[in-house]
Amino acid sequence: MKKICSAFGLGCGLALALLSTACNGDDTGTTETGDDPFAVYPFEDEWREVVNTSFPLDTVNSITIGRREFSDNFASRGDIEVLFDQDGETIIVEMRKYAMQGNQAEADAAFEKLDLWAYSSSGNPDQPSKMDATENCREGWQDGCKIYVYYDGLSQPVRSGADFRVHLPKGYRNLLNVETEDNTSEDAYKKRGDITIKDLCGSATLRMENGVAKVRMCAGLEEGPTCTADQIATCEEMNWDANCGCTDFGQLKITSLEPYAGNITVDFPAGLWANVSMENTVAGSECLASFDNCTDGSCLLDQSAENLAKGKAEYNYPGEPATPGVGYAFNLEANGCETVFYVDEPDDYVLGEMESPKSELRGNLNVCTGCLADL
Repeated sequence: MKKICSAFGLGCGLALALLSTACNGDDTGTTETGDDPFAVYPFEDEWREVVNTSFPLDTVNSITIGRREFSDNFASRGDIEVLFDQDGETIIVEMRKYAMQGNQAEADAAFEKLDLWAYSSSGNPDQPSKMDATENCREGWQDGCKIYVYYDGLSQPVRSGADFRVHLPKGYRNLLNVETEDNTSEDAYKKRGDITIKDLCGSATLRMENGVAKVRMCAGLEEGPTCTADQIATCEEMNWDANCGCTDFGQLKITSLEPYAGNITVDFPAGLWANVSMENTVAGSECLASFDNCTDGSCLLDQSAENLAKGKAEYNYPGEPATPGVGYAFNLEANGCETVFYVDEPDDYVLGEMESPKSELRGNLNVCTGCLADL
């Protein structure tokens, strides 16, 4: 039967007893789940609302959700969902914590130490007690606010983290930054950090590892999201002449960081003037860069049949005097192509297994129109 420290290649004698605290993240070593006193299991809390406050569209120019581990803390290591579904100027943040522990009581104790960190500081995150109270974003969102996981202890246990679900105003057109990472500390329960964005109308930068990213752009997406309606109308009349008054084009950049293999799909509306660049950087990659919505004369595709792992395409170029190669920019990049093992939920875990039960080839990139309608 698999013991708690098997993922670290340790024996289960004296070394296991000495290291059980470090692996668990607490000082308990018992379980109510089975007869193995060192076994741990995945526990997942409920979705809980942790922020419900004002989000002034006239002052918020950027928001950041998630980050990689810093100073043994602040790592979400989970899924991030962003939904542009608020009619008013309101932000709602939900948080779902998870941990590997021996029983529910231990898991609840671990959940108590995990909390939301939300500040607008431009420096590195620190303990809430050391942060400037004027930068606290819980009671009214500020420009540059960041959402992280915070562990109230010496160091965040490696098998813990949280998923975020953030509801933003439909009218937000400025920058969204999202970053997450995988949690692979338990071989049989490899939790990948997935990113889901619904109805993005502005610009965004997304960074991930071996997860799955799905982004559905809003139906009314404009080439220049932050331009006024009058500026866009003028530019359309002038066929997007460079002097038409709207040169602040939108951009979506999604990267699965080196050497990771993420699957990335972006759904954007037909009729948008857009330039798409996609590449899996692995030499000789069997992964594909698929331009599923480049099927008619509205799209000019540059992709070699000898290398389908990368390509570029321009959609709905207005013609002269518009500058070729601009419009809304999509940049999708994967830095790995391999079979990825993963889990979806705690029920996927089987004690004693040496690998996660699900797998698929990841590192594939895709743009489409309508394929994420049911996201």
